[in-house]
Amino acid sequence: MSSTAFLLLDKEPINTIGINVLQPLLKTQGLDVVTGTDISEVPEDTRLLFIETAVNDAWGKLKEQLVNLKVSCDIVLFNLDENPELANRALLSGIRGVFYTTDNADVLMKGIRLLMEDQLWYRREIMCNALNRMLQFNKDALHKLTEGDIEPVKLTKREKAIISLMSKGAKNKEIAEDLNISPHTVKTHLYSAFRKTKCRNRIELLSWAQQNIPDEIR
Repeated sequence: MSSTAFLLLDKEPINTIGINVLQPLLKTQGLDVVTGTDISEVPEDTRLLFIETAVNDAWGKLKEQLVNLKVSCDIVLFNLDENPELANRALLSGIRGVFYTTDNADVLMKGIRLLMEDQLWYRREIMCNALNRMLQFNKDALHKLTEGDIEPVKLTKREKAIISLMSKGAKNKEIAEDLNISPHTVKTHLYSAFRKTKCRNRIELLSWAQQNIPDEIR
Protein backbone atom coordinates (compact mmCIF):
# COMPACT_ATOMS: atom_id res chain seq x y z
CA MET A 1 0.00 0.00 0.00
CA SER A 2 1.34 3.44 -0.92
CA SER A 3 2.29 5.96 1.71
CA THR A 4 0.60 9.33 1.77
CA ALA A 5 1.94 12.86 1.64
CA PHE A 6 -0.50 15.35 3.14
CA LEU A 7 -0.25 19.01 2.14
CA LEU A 8 -1.69 21.17 4.92
CA LEU A 9 -2.48 24.37 3.06
CA ASP A 10 -3.02 27.80 4.51
CA LYS A 11 -6.61 28.98 4.11
CA GLU A 12 -5.26 32.09 2.39
CA PRO A 13 -2.12 30.83 0.57
CA ILE A 14 0.30 33.36 -0.88
CA ASN A 15 0.80 31.17 -3.97
CA THR A 16 -0.14 27.77 -5.40
CA ILE A 17 3.17 25.94 -4.88
CA GLY A 18 1.43 23.22 -2.89
CA ILE A 19 -0.98 22.25 -5.64
CA ASN A 20 0.94 23.15 -8.79
CA VAL A 21 4.50 22.14 -7.86
CA LEU A 22 4.77 19.94 -4.75
CA GLN A 23 1.84 17.68 -5.59
CA PRO A 24 3.14 16.34 -8.94
CA LEU A 25 6.70 16.02 -7.61
CA LEU A 26 5.53 13.93 -4.67
CA LYS A 27 3.48 11.71 -6.96
CA THR A 28 6.63 10.89 -8.97
CA GLN A 29 8.00 9.30 -5.77
CA GLY A 30 5.05 6.93 -5.50
CA LEU A 31 3.23 8.88 -2.82
CA ASP A 32 -0.52 9.37 -2.69
CA VAL A 33 -1.04 13.12 -2.25
CA VAL A 34 -3.90 14.55 -0.19
CA THR A 35 -4.51 18.23 0.48
CA GLY A 36 -6.51 20.01 3.15
CA THR A 37 -6.65 22.99 5.47
CA ASP A 38 -7.39 21.17 8.74
CA ILE A 39 -4.75 19.05 10.52
CA SER A 40 -7.48 16.74 11.79
CA GLU A 41 -7.86 15.52 8.18
CA VAL A 42 -4.37 13.94 8.11
CA PRO A 43 -4.85 10.18 7.39
CA GLU A 44 -3.22 7.41 9.43
CA ASP A 45 -0.92 6.23 6.62
CA THR A 46 0.68 9.67 6.18
CA ARG A 47 4.45 9.47 5.83
CA LEU A 48 5.22 13.13 5.11
CA LEU A 49 3.15 16.04 6.40
CA PHE A 50 3.91 19.27 4.56
CA ILE A 51 2.72 22.35 6.46
CA GLU A 52 2.44 25.69 4.70
CA THR A 53 4.12 28.21 7.00
CA ALA A 54 4.28 31.57 5.21
CA VAL A 55 2.28 33.57 7.76
CA ASN A 56 2.79 36.07 10.55
CA ASP A 57 3.58 34.39 13.88
CA ALA A 58 4.35 31.23 11.95
CA TRP A 59 5.88 29.45 14.96
CA GLY A 60 2.90 30.15 17.19
CA LYS A 61 0.47 28.91 14.57
CA LEU A 62 2.60 25.84 13.90
CA LYS A 63 2.58 24.87 17.58
CA GLU A 64 -1.21 25.20 17.70
CA GLN A 65 -1.53 22.89 14.70
CA LEU A 66 0.84 20.23 16.00
CA VAL A 67 -1.01 20.01 19.31
CA ASN A 68 -3.94 18.62 17.32
CA LEU A 69 -1.88 16.21 15.20
CA LYS A 70 -2.93 12.63 16.03
CA VAL A 71 -0.78 10.85 13.43
CA SER A 72 2.90 9.86 13.74
CA CYS A 73 4.67 11.14 10.62
CA ASP A 74 7.62 13.21 9.44
CA ILE A 75 6.87 16.93 9.32
CA VAL A 76 8.17 19.31 6.64
CA LEU A 77 7.56 23.05 6.38
CA PHE A 78 7.07 24.71 3.00
CA ASN A 79 6.42 28.12 1.51
CA LEU A 80 8.65 29.78 4.10
CA ASP A 81 9.89 33.31 3.67
CA GLU A 82 13.56 33.93 4.44
CA ASN A 83 13.27 33.27 8.16
CA PRO A 84 16.43 31.64 9.57
CA GLU A 85 15.20 31.78 13.17
CA LEU A 86 12.10 29.77 12.28
CA ALA A 87 14.24 27.25 10.37
CA ASN A 88 16.58 26.95 13.37
CA ARG A 89 13.65 26.32 15.70
CA ALA A 90 12.24 23.75 13.29
CA LEU A 91 15.51 21.80 13.12
CA LEU A 92 16.00 21.80 16.89
CA SER A 93 12.38 20.65 17.35
CA GLY A 94 12.74 17.57 15.14
CA ILE A 95 11.05 18.85 11.99
CA ARG A 96 12.62 17.00 9.07
CA GLY A 97 13.01 19.77 6.53
CA VAL A 98 12.18 23.22 5.22
CA PHE A 99 11.33 24.50 1.75
CA TYR A 100 11.24 28.20 0.86
CA THR A 101 9.03 30.24 -1.47
CA THR A 102 12.14 30.85 -3.61
CA ASP A 103 12.99 27.15 -4.08
CA ASN A 104 12.58 25.93 -7.67
CA ALA A 105 11.34 22.51 -8.78
CA ASP A 106 14.86 21.03 -8.92
CA VAL A 107 15.54 22.01 -5.31
CA LEU A 108 12.15 20.66 -4.22
CA MET A 109 12.77 17.35 -6.01
CA LYS A 110 16.22 16.92 -4.46
CA GLY A 111 14.83 17.64 -1.00
CA ILE A 112 11.90 15.25 -1.43
CA ARG A 113 14.21 12.41 -2.46
CA LEU A 114 16.41 12.90 0.59
CA LEU A 115 13.37 13.07 2.88
CA MET A 116 12.16 9.79 1.37
CA GLU A 117 15.55 8.33 2.37
CA ASP A 118 14.89 9.48 5.98
CA GLN A 119 17.44 12.28 5.75
CA LEU A 120 17.07 15.93 6.74
CA TRP A 121 16.59 18.81 4.30
CA TYR A 122 17.91 22.16 5.51
CA ARG A 123 20.15 24.81 4.05
CA ARG A 124 23.83 24.50 4.87
CA GLU A 125 23.88 27.61 7.08
CA ILE A 126 21.03 26.26 9.22
CA MET A 127 22.80 22.93 9.71
CA CYS A 128 26.07 24.74 10.52
CA ASN A 129 24.29 26.89 13.08
CA ALA A 130 22.89 23.81 14.83
CA LEU A 131 26.30 22.13 14.74
CA ASN A 132 27.96 25.24 16.18
CA ARG A 133 25.45 25.22 19.04
CA MET A 134 26.36 21.61 19.78
CA LEU A 135 30.08 22.38 19.64
CA GLN A 136 29.63 25.37 21.93
CA PHE A 137 27.71 23.17 24.35
CA ASN A 138 30.55 20.64 24.38
CA LYS A 139 33.08 23.45 24.87
CA ASP A 140 31.10 24.83 27.81
CA ALA A 141 30.79 21.35 29.31
CA LEU A 142 34.54 20.80 29.00
CA HIS A 143 35.22 24.16 30.64
CA LYS A 144 32.98 23.25 33.57
CA LEU A 145 34.77 19.94 34.01
CA THR A 146 38.10 21.74 34.34
CA GLU A 147 36.79 24.06 37.05
CA GLY A 148 36.83 21.32 39.69
CA ASP A 149 34.93 18.32 40.96
CA ILE A 150 31.32 18.26 39.87
CA GLU A 151 28.68 15.93 41.20
CA PRO A 152 27.96 13.37 38.45
CA VAL A 153 24.61 13.53 36.69
CA LYS A 154 22.40 10.62 37.69
CA LEU A 155 19.77 9.75 35.10
CA THR A 156 17.14 7.13 35.85
CA LYS A 157 16.89 3.93 33.81
CA ARG A 158 13.72 5.28 32.18
CA GLU A 159 15.42 8.56 31.22
CA LYS A 160 18.32 6.64 29.69
CA ALA A 161 15.94 4.37 27.79
CA ILE A 162 14.09 7.37 26.35
CA ILE A 163 17.36 9.06 25.30
CA SER A 164 18.51 5.80 23.70
CA LEU A 165 15.32 5.53 21.62
CA MET A 166 15.51 9.23 20.78
CA SER A 167 19.08 8.74 19.50
CA LYS A 168 17.68 6.20 17.02
CA GLY A 169 15.26 8.78 15.63
CA ALA A 170 12.14 7.72 17.54
CA LYS A 171 9.50 10.38 18.16
CA ASN A 172 7.70 10.85 21.49
CA LYS A 173 4.69 8.81 20.39
CA GLU A 174 6.89 5.94 19.20
CA ILE A 175 8.92 6.06 22.42
CA ALA A 176 5.70 5.93 24.44
CA GLU A 177 4.46 2.89 22.52
CA ASP A 178 7.82 1.11 22.83
CA LEU A 179 8.03 1.67 26.61
CA ASN A 180 4.27 1.23 27.20
CA ILE A 181 3.87 4.68 28.75
CA SER A 182 1.96 7.80 27.72
CA PRO A 183 3.46 10.56 25.52
CA HIS A 184 2.93 12.93 28.46
CA THR A 185 5.10 10.70 30.64
CA VAL A 186 7.78 10.69 27.94
CA LYS A 187 7.79 14.51 28.00
CA THR A 188 8.04 14.52 31.80
CA HIS A 189 11.10 12.25 31.74
CA LEU A 190 12.68 14.36 28.99
CA TYR A 191 12.19 17.59 30.95
CA SER A 192 13.79 15.88 33.95
CA ALA A 193 16.78 14.85 31.82
CA PHE A 194 17.04 18.41 30.42
CA ARG A 195 17.10 19.79 33.97
CA LYS A 196 19.68 17.34 35.28
CA THR A 197 22.05 17.75 32.34
CA LYS A 198 21.38 21.49 31.89
CA CYS A 199 20.58 20.86 28.23
CA ARG A 200 18.27 23.22 26.38
CA ASN A 201 16.98 20.93 23.62
CA ARG A 202 17.14 17.43 22.16
CA ILE A 203 20.28 18.03 20.13
CA GLU A 204 22.19 19.16 23.22
CA LEU A 205 20.83 16.23 25.23
CA LEU A 206 21.92 13.72 22.57
CA SER A 207 25.32 15.40 22.40
CA TRP A 208 25.61 15.17 26.19
CA ALA A 209 24.63 11.50 26.14
CA GLN A 210 27.17 10.69 23.42
CA GLN A 211 29.88 12.31 25.55
CA ASN A 212 28.87 10.94 28.94
CA ILE A 213 26.91 7.69 28.55
CA PRO A 214 27.76 6.42 25.03
CA ASP A 215 27.51 2.73 25.98
CA GLU A 216 24.04 3.19 27.45
CA ILE A 217 22.41 4.73 24.37
CA ARG A 218 23.56 2.23 21.77
